[in-house]
Amino acid sequence: MFSKDNSSPRVQCIGRSAARGWAVAVCSLGLVSCSAGWWPWQQQDDLEQTEFIQPALVLPPPRVIRCRRAARNGELPADEEGIPQDYVEFRNSSGYRTSLRTWQDADRLRNGGQRCVVIELSNQRGQYFVDGQLAMDFPVCTGVPSHPTPTGAFRISEKDRHHRSNLYHCAMPLFMRLTNDGIGLHVGDVFRVPASHGCIRLTREACDTLFRDLPHGSEVLIRP
Repeated sequence: MFSKDNSSPRVQCIGRSAARGWAVAVCSLGLVSCSAGWWPWQQQDDLEQTEFIQPALVLPPPRVIRCRRAARNGELPADEEGIPQDYVEFRNSSGYRTSLRTWQDADRLRNGGQRCVVIELSNQRGQYFVDGQLAMDFPVCTGVPSHPTPTGAFRISEKDRHHRSNLYHCAMPLFMRLTNDGIGLHVGDVFRVPASHGCIRLTREACDTLFRDLPHGSEVLIRP
């Protein structure tokens, strides 16, 4: 409480009795403060137990979820609050697994930003994301067990509007190559069961959109 420097003019002016009186007063104040919970650590406890009324917060836009993380966790890579309600109903409908319908959000398709595609082999469906927000859900047709579609993370290395298969000698319009051995996305017959030789067949509607929007190097995640 007092400086140990006896040369201080203020200390020299205070007599022993005055100093003793100050000490008694400080001790008394300490006892009262201790019983009243005034000490800093007690104040912190009180603060933690006090319910404060916070002002209304302005929520940020739905966070972007990385497609790679979502595919690894087996989850739909978007916040539910970022998915239009009619898509939630579409995804949860009993006919989702067999539907040939393509769901689109026109506004999101027009937006710019990072783009990626997730292919779900179990559902024979694909999802197209723009800046982490779902923009399109479409049917696909993937490889049969003897020629399975590989799973993992790939990038579009080539785009060929009028591609033809050297191995099967058939047209593969709007081809987007994923592997060096010829696996890619292209327009083809889309059934609700695997029927290709490993490629991912899309409807003309869905493939037109992806071929137009996806630049070279775009990520395509294929999960079981």
